Amino acid sequence: MRKKAFCYIIFAAFISAGFPALAQDFALQSLGAFHDTLWLANSDKDSAPSPILSVWGFSMRFGLMGALSVAPEIAFYEVEYLYRDGVAYPAEIEFADAVRTFNILLSIPFAYHFVPADDMVIHVGTGPAFSFKIPRRTYGDASGGDVAGYFLKKSRYLHWEAAASLEWRFYESLAIYIRTRILLPLYRQWDGDSLPFYDGMMAGVGFGLRLLF
Repeated sequence: MRKKAFCYIIFAAFISAGFPALAQDFALQSLGAFHDTLWLANSDKDSAPSPILSVWGFSMRFGLMGALSVAPEIAFYEVEYLYRDGVAYPAEIEFADAVRTFNILLSIPFAYHFVPADDMVIHVGTGPAFSFKIPRRTYGDASGGDVAGYFLKKSRYLHWEAAASLEWRFYESLAIYIRTRILLPLYRQWDGDSLPFYDGMMAGVGFGLRLLF
């Protein structure tokens, strides 16, 4: 519980103290859409191999001070889970008692950008992220409530993200970009599941399009 409380205090300080000081030039810089391919780490050998996720989403970027910005995102993907001995694990598609979940991923990375060329921008950022699982369909005797409850308990939706992207501004108001990102499961520090720290981590690459202002 101390680790959990400490993380919440850090988040509160990060937002309430840091943001007002940085938001001197707060302005909308871009709107975007993206697709990521993320690997979801699963350490359990009796469930599914670590699944590959197809993640679609939308983003905004707001300028703060100088080369700093904040880029909130919302994304969507689906995963099937099985619930066994009080823990939810990724499931094979053909598993008899599985729950298909619709997942909402919210992230708030703060970034610093570099401009190596007139039409190129590199963004490097980090910040909190939250993944919420909504049961969409159940198979066999599976319980959507068990799976949803597992991730709500002990804040198993709480992550910390680090990301980097290379943006090519091929037109005055349009840009395409590629990126890599990793989302660490902070809840493994306190949830008591005795699973490796990387279990539940998401990592991968993606691409997107931005409308620039």
